[in-house]
Amino acid sequence: MSHFLTALETAQTTAGTLFALVDPAQDRHLPDVLVSNASQVVCLFEDAGTDVKAVAPHLVMIEQANRLNAMAWLDRHAPHIPCATLLASPLSLAELCKHLADFLQVTLADRTEMVLAFWDPMILAALVGAPEDPTLHVTGPVFSETQRSVFLAPVSSWWYWDRAGRLRFLNPDARAASRDPGASVLPLTFDQRQVDLIVEASVPDSVLHYIRLNQPGLLTRLPHGQQYPFIRTQIATAREYGIEGTGDLVNYCCLALALGEAFAIWPAVAALLARVKARELSFDDFMAELPAVLSQSDASV
Repeated sequence: MSHFLTALETAQTTAGTLFALVDPAQDRHLPDVLVSNASQVVCLFEDAGTDVKAVAPHLVMIEQANRLNAMAWLDRHAPHIPCATLLASPLSLAELCKHLADFLQVTLADRTEMVLAFWDPMILAALVGAPEDPTLHVTGPVFSETQRSVFLAPVSSWWYWDRAGRLRFLNPDARAASRDPGASVLPLTFDQRQVDLIVEASVPDSVLHYIRLNQPGLLTRLPHGQQYPFIRTQIATAREYGIEGTGDLVNYCCLALALGEAFAIWPAVAALLARVKARELSFDDFMAELPAVLSQSDASV
């Protein structure tokens, strides 16, 4: 069954109004392509300036008359670009937007504040918890049980497209009578465990971002759908040697892309990495010594 038919059938049987939470930063055609008039869309950052709103998340009410066209567009784009999730709620557009906006800001364990980007399908899935999704780096839930319950209280159904383009259902366990505005969990705060999880959820994407920015040619060696899994695997391997930090992980992944993922078991390289693991050599020193080691070895690039 196609993504379109699956999404359409689930939407038609859901309770409440169907909404799309969309990200114009991922596709500039959003939210306009899903709506026929301005009354059907609202920006979650209501008080932001025009420039910010142009790339800020929007909540779109998908009316029955426009549902077929909207779902067809989403079926063509959302499985390939993380630009939208679908949700159903008995609340009005304004009420649901207000509820979601209350969760935009989170105070971290060190008392700093961060924007919680739950409009990103992968962040949403990690926050709510999707243990059955093998494409997630962190399956969650990051939210505490109470935070999750309050966040999802006005939502009767929520769907997202995973990294493989498959439409997945997040079970809100919503209760129609639960309309508590969330005084017990708002303003939202995360303890250190939650901070670590939400930061970890974005690590492969951050590494991929910097590689695409600085060494895009390396990624052409892999089909697009294999890039994220490859990076996840290499991050896990790098950490076995005690290699941490975004910069060092980027460099390690670049080596794996350029030399092949088996480069770490080449005898000369393995000897250097063993010294890194034993903390006898910093990763910066490893990178400095590597060219000479490779030139003296029998390994072919």
